[in-house]
Amino acid sequence: MEKIDELKKIKRMYGEKFMHLCRELFPTILEKEGKLLEILTTTFSTNTRTLYEDIIDNDLEEKFKNFIYSKIDEEKEKKTIEVKSPYELLEEAGYNLYECHNEEEIQNFKKYFAPREALCTFNGGRLDRCVVFFAVKKNVDNIRRKAFENPQREDEYGTSVMSIQFNKKGKCTVSIKNRYNHTVNNPDATFGNDLNRIIPGLEQSFEDLLKQRGLKLEDDNKEELDIPNYVVASDGKYYKYNMEVNGVYYCPGNIIIDDGEVIQLPKNQTLIDYFILDETEKTLELYDKTIQDSFIDAFEKIKNIKIKKNISKGNGGRVITIEKEDQETPIIIEINKDNQISAYQNDGLVKVEKYFLAFNEGLKKLSLANLIEAGSHFLDSNEVLNELNLPNLKKTEHYFLYYNLGIKELDLPNLTQTGDDFLCYNRILSKIDLPNLLETGGSFLKFNEGITELCLPNLYKVDNDFLCYNEKITNLFLPNLSETGHNFLYRNEQLNILNLPNLIQTLNGFITSNRIIKQVNLPKLEKTGSNFLVHNTELTELSLPNLTKTNNEFLRANKQLTKLYLPKLIETGDSFLISNEGLIQLCLPEIIKTGKYFLYNNNNLQNLEMPKLRNAGDDFLYNNNSIATLYLPDLLVTGSNFLKSNNILKELILPKLTHSGKKFLAANKSLIRLSTPKASYLYNRFNSILCKNRKLLAETKQTVDATDIARLDKMAELTESDIETAKANMEQLSSQFKDINEK
Repeated sequence: MEKIDELKKIKRMYGEKFMHLCRELFPTILEKEGKLLEILTTTFSTNTRTLYEDIIDNDLEEKFKNFIYSKIDEEKEKKTIEVKSPYELLEEAGYNLYECHNEEEIQNFKKYFAPREALCTFNGGRLDRCVVFFAVKKNVDNIRRKAFENPQREDEYGTSVMSIQFNKKGKCTVSIKNRYNHTVNNPDATFGNDLNRIIPGLEQSFEDLLKQRGLKLEDDNKEELDIPNYVVASDGKYYKYNMEVNGVYYCPGNIIIDDGEVIQLPKNQTLIDYFILDETEKTLELYDKTIQDSFIDAFEKIKNIKIKKNISKGNGGRVITIEKEDQETPIIIEINKDNQISAYQNDGLVKVEKYFLAFNEGLKKLSLANLIEAGSHFLDSNEVLNELNLPNLKKTEHYFLYYNLGIKELDLPNLTQTGDDFLCYNRILSKIDLPNLLETGGSFLKFNEGITELCLPNLYKVDNDFLCYNEKITNLFLPNLSETGHNFLYRNEQLNILNLPNLIQTLNGFITSNRIIKQVNLPKLEKTGSNFLVHNTELTELSLPNLTKTNNEFLRANKQLTKLYLPKLIETGDSFLISNEGLIQLCLPEIIKTGKYFLYNNNNLQNLEMPKLRNAGDDFLYNNNSIATLYLPDLLVTGSNFLKSNNILKELILPKLTHSGKKFLAANKSLIRLSTPKASYLYNRFNSILCKNRKLLAETKQTVDATDIARLDKMAELTESDIETAKANMEQLSSQFKDINEK
């Protein structure tokens, strides 16, 4: 009879399913009257009504069973461990231990934490209530965040830098804070706050150290069973929590756990997310005044508060209706059974400042019908929002819906400007309508893997990383785009045609590594950044009629492009068109200057027109093995390795050349005609001797060996007839390029 009564009590406190689980797992413990109930009530708080689901969903039945049975006999033989200082023990474990005595020393460790994973300890004031240590792995510089795509709390990165902190006020318990702050479950309880899991004896060692400072270390908050979204408070009990912000745990059941202390709010107050709604005082405020959230700005001058059950949902949630003195329409807040905000409607909001519900994780429906401007970090931690109504929104600041994973379709008809990281990491968004968007910040829709088509008819300017890693976009319409930032469409691998009729300028990384793009039309483009269209292996058609200047790595390794006409190009950066194995014809009628490695390793280039080229950089046409005749009528100066290893070249006409760099025409085995009538000096591959041609050698009486003389004898000066023939060939080539461009 007593056993049945005990199960009824367990059912009343933790639910029917949990009661059945206990009957299945602990029949022997249930034979001892009241023992199981005693273990449960001293181990788990009464706010854990979903304990059964949390154990089953996380496959913890066996661990839970072993954990409860371990409570039957907790008197274990304690091994005698040699007493050493925490510094000595952590040295043996591969760490350097540091104690922080002032704020500056704490800030020295911020460098080890990735963006958005920094400890709240770095916000200041932590030494007022805690003793603060940092344990840093000796090989920390070799443990990189990017190597851990699926973070686990106790993996090598997470435990490579830990802050070990002890409360100085109230009960002295330890918190071992993880390097993955806010990224893994309960990062403030690394190793379950069991110091001995770092290295045996560490708990006793710290206990002895703290005793010298008048502090008695307690171990009530050890986490022996790791259940996601559960924390052990200083009373030794497990509490379910909705969220952790700045080391404060906000829990179902109107409970807050701050520095291990359990705070039960009175009945006139309701905890919703990390806010406290006070029905008596008619206020809604942040519990933790050290954080920012503009959500509370809308709740001044409250006239009336009504809370009722959400009958339509039938899930134990409630609807909060708030009437204000200065607003006609009421504010509607829906909360679920765990007191998380699940829906919010406020037609009176016109502008919200930064951090609006920035830490919220449960909001699914949001309606702000008259909102015009949203500050930075707008709902940036929320992953579940799937209904959004912002018909009048015109401007967003940085990190708008940064981590959202629930929105499939988005319509913001009046949005004109975004800040950085707009909807970054949204992986299921498939349709987005922004008809009036004019300008974006950096990382716009970055990592949005589901978008296939995008139409932004009025967009004229984008910042860095626009649509980076969007691998499914097949159609893109940006008719008014005039300027891009770095890494435009980086790693898009589905787009095969791109037409940007008004684009004038790009920065670095424009459409890098698109594997299938075939046609690119940029009729107004004037200037490119570095790495323009590099590694686009299928590109066959490119129109750049107004391009005047390129930066480094222009069209590197584009293996299919065979013909290119750039009628207005004046200057190139380094590595222009290097390793373009398919290029056969190139016409640059206005080019004056090239950078280094111009057309390096273009082995199939046969026809090249550059009638106005004056200055050629180092390694000009290095390793070209297809050009037989080259006429550069205005070339004045070359860098080193000019036309090196061009083994097919037979005729070279440089009527205005005055100077060359080292190894001029080195390893040109087939050259038989060379004209450089105005050269002051040329460096060749033989002895770097001053060389103009045979006549110049005779006039300057330079000494050359027999090999040089034999080679120079083969180089007869070109006649006027030869030059006229070369000019005619170049004119014919130019005409061919113009015909290609017109087609």
